[in-house]
Amino acid sequence: MAKGRHIFHDMLNWVLPERCPCCGVIIAAGGSFCVSCWQKLEFLGAPWCRGCATPFEFDRGADAYCASCIANPPRHDGIRAAVKYDDLSAQVALRLKYGGKIGLARVIAQHMLRHLPEEQAQLVITPVPLHWTRIWSRSFNQSALIGKQLSALSGIAFVPDILVRHKRTPSMRGLDHKRRRQAVARAFALHPKYQGKLKGRCIILIDDVLTTGATSDGCVAVLKRGGADWVQIFCWARALRGGGTQADATISFDA
Repeated sequence: MAKGRHIFHDMLNWVLPERCPCCGVIIAAGGSFCVSCWQKLEFLGAPWCRGCATPFEFDRGADAYCASCIANPPRHDGIRAAVKYDDLSAQVALRLKYGGKIGLARVIAQHMLRHLPEEQAQLVITPVPLHWTRIWSRSFNQSALIGKQLSALSGIAFVPDILVRHKRTPSMRGLDHKRRRQAVARAFALHPKYQGKLKGRCIILIDDVLTTGATSDGCVAVLKRGGADWVQIFCWARALRGGGTQADATISFDA
């Protein structure tokens, strides 16, 4: 049944005219967004915190950390998001995740390309996993679709099954950071066939949206315990502390 729905959605995406993933209006062939939504989306980039990539109001140097990362150093090695999470950018993720607009995975991946590191020799791409029951009901993992497209566009190896989700967690929508952490506690594990094989590896972890970061943090912890040297989180949209840029105290460290 789920496979049949997937094929049906593919056919619709092929036959129907292109529509803006944010507002749904018909757009010119080859375009990703309508002009109005494109102008409203807040694309993210440097200058930002070296630790969490929260934007700064002005350039403080490539090695500057925000006060939050100084006080609580993150497990990951950076966050790279295409856009700021808001009501508009959320529509893209929702249409991919629940609306079956799987073509949006490539659109998202195209906007992630600019954030890839120059050195890619040891890089692999892997997604935040879904529990098998969610894959069965939805027929796909949206993060895996994005990761596969990013791999195709960049040439970086895509390994979809490094992590497994052996515990089904409740929907995270509406939960605060503490409750999200409790929900994902011990939900992820390293696939047995990758035990002892991550040493020296640099991993790009794909998620669709990052809000509190509880889910991705759980994945990063497992990857680091498994031997990965470096894990960076890539996502379509991320929520920013305070809803905007960081203007608090920073400090720079040597690379």
